[in-house]
Amino acid sequence: MKQVLAKFQSLPTFRPFAAGIAGIGSFVAAGTSFAAGIADGATASIAEAQSSGETVGAAVVACVAALCVVGVIIALVRKV
Repeated sequence: MKQVLAKFQSLPTFRPFAAGIAGIGSFVAAGTSFAAGIADGATASIAEAQSSGETVGAAVVACVAALCVVGVIIALVRKV
């Protein structure tokens, strides 16, 4: 009987391995929640940048339209 028990005592234990897996799992879970916070912040920043870009785009379109009108007026004045 002692020989059988001695044989099983030489087998490696999996407790450190299981603790390591649990540690890695908690690290991944913490990283995932941190990434979700970053994603929320990035989404808000992108929405703000989009509205700012639309405002600048409208100003550029208005400028180009104004320059076209000025060009047409100058062309009409030159013909007269």
